[in-house]
Amino acid sequence: MKQNPGRRSFLAVTGASATAALAGCSTQNAPSQTDGDSEETPGTEATLTVQIQGDQEALTSFQEDLQADVDNGTVTRAEAQQEFQNKQEELITEATNEYEEAAADDDAVSVADSSPEYGMLRIDAPAATFVDGLEDGDLAAVLPSEYYDQYIQQQQFQEELNQQTADQGNNTTGD
Repeated sequence: MKQNPGRRSFLAVTGASATAALAGCSTQNAPSQTDGDSEETPGTEATLTVQIQGDQEALTSFQEDLQADVDNGTVTRAEAQQEFQNKQEELITEATNEYEEAAADDDAVSVADSSPEYGMLRIDAPAATFVDGLEDGDLAAVLPSEYYDQYIQQQQFQEELNQQTADQGNNTTGD
């Protein structure tokens, strides 16, 4: 997953609305009043975007090893930062693939869209699945369904911009 300030900002903005949507706090979709005789619908399905979290213990251990290498002078700080980002992306991709495989084995969960390189999935599942994933630490965030497309477009735009910048840098150094 690409780490950049835009990702943090995106998650900060969308986190509150996702929490409200998951909790059913939207005024447009306010739950109807019941007389107490009807059963609540805890198994109600929702389509939401989830962000998968990589193995944090493995990442912390890797970071500690990198810091030791930096302290020993065997790796520069810039190299360590790049290695850390690569490891983080690797762990997120692995965790996303594992989550998707587990979802395939669960009849109540279906994956509508998947982008393991970003740690993003759009899934259809009972609300309890989202809550359990957050409690277990498997999920880093639960967001409204439409944020999947927005986030992927944002990441692709950023990658294209980075490529254009790199191409322009290569063209100016050759003169």
